[in-house]
Amino acid sequence: MKNLLLFTLLLPLTALAQVSERTFEALVRNDSERPEVRPVVLPNLVSNDSFDGEYFKIVKGKSDEAVKFDAEEALVFRAATAYYHLMLARDYFVNKVKSEHAAGLPKMVIRIEHTNQFSELGHFANDNLEPQFNNALTIPAGVGLASRGVKPWDLEIWFRPAKRIHLRDLRTNNLANQEFGILMSGFRNQIHMQSLQRFISTAVQALTIEGAVSPFSPEALIRTVGASIIMELGYQFIDPISKVFTRKWYWLDTAVVPEIIYHEYAHAALSDHLELSHSTAIIEGMADFFAGQIANSPKLAMHIKKYNTYNGKNARRKQDYMLQFEMGEYANTDFVFGLLWELKKIVGEDKGAEFMFELRKKLTTNSSIRGQLIEGILQTCDAQCTSPFTDKIRILRALNLRGI
Repeated sequence: MKNLLLFTLLLPLTALAQVSERTFEALVRNDSERPEVRPVVLPNLVSNDSFDGEYFKIVKGKSDEAVKFDAEEALVFRAATAYYHLMLARDYFVNKVKSEHAAGLPKMVIRIEHTNQFSELGHFANDNLEPQFNNALTIPAGVGLASRGVKPWDLEIWFRPAKRIHLRDLRTNNLANQEFGILMSGFRNQIHMQSLQRFISTAVQALTIEGAVSPFSPEALIRTVGASIIMELGYQFIDPISKVFTRKWYWLDTAVVPEIIYHEYAHAALSDHLELSHSTAIIEGMADFFAGQIANSPKLAMHIKKYNTYNGKNARRKQDYMLQFEMGEYANTDFVFGLLWELKKIVGEDKGAEFMFELRKKLTTNSSIRGQLIEGILQTCDAQCTSPFTDKIRILRALNLRGI
């Protein structure tokens, strides 16, 4: 009788804690890698009325309460999209690469539409400090500050709200413009050299062949150096032309871009070796690689114009190594992402994820590309490659072609 009574009392509690599923609309990629909104199933929920799950709790801003299912439509859409893709990312790390660290992570609080800066001591920086938009951040666990009433917190992911910002107000490292300028300068010099060669050739013909057209006639000059003139005009006026024809505004709704969600969770899953102290080329490039693996695409955060005007990252974009890539302000270039994606073909598509996951053990957040990354790749190949000697030669050749 006692046991029956105890069972009756515990039954409601068991029902409340039961893991369940709900269906919501979320933004996903279709088979053509285009974004579309469609119903998805959210598994492992432990609440009947909010986005509180076994592994993730989605909250708004600094709140400790999970977003309710009946909250405003836009907020529910962001919460559902973030939850859905976080579950995909966790499943990848736990079941695909067998990450014990990811499997053992405590439930993560996921903050959407959160504008506060991060404080290592206070968790949230004061509201008076500049609010944050158009980005996402994975923060390390903290011990809090008992004297100020700040409780300890576990690993969290923060997704900022989108905000329209004029491009002239963006603070960027201008690396893309530098690379484009170098490319245009080289092309300009090549065009001028070709025009000079044509002019000399025409002049020689006029001197040696009777009846040949003089290179100094208006028709011959236009025909010979016309391309050079057009090239020079384009080169000199590229800035005002680009200001007229390129887009003027920038925004990024990070909570609904699948690859950004994968990228942030990858930071958490890799944090057993790549600590979340600051951004570097290594820590961002590794997170990019696994985001691409989860998305099954070398392109990240592209073609979602309603929620994102960010140019995204492309592992197939050919880039030569530059010393600037080692600097913190260039951490988010896609050089390391592209390099790792290319090396995956050498070690084998089926072993690429396992290889890079093992590589993390050879790296730290402060590792350099030309130093520890290259050394770690070669050491990992000794243990993971099918034919280490041959594969390392192929890896070194690929690195050399990249300018390393």
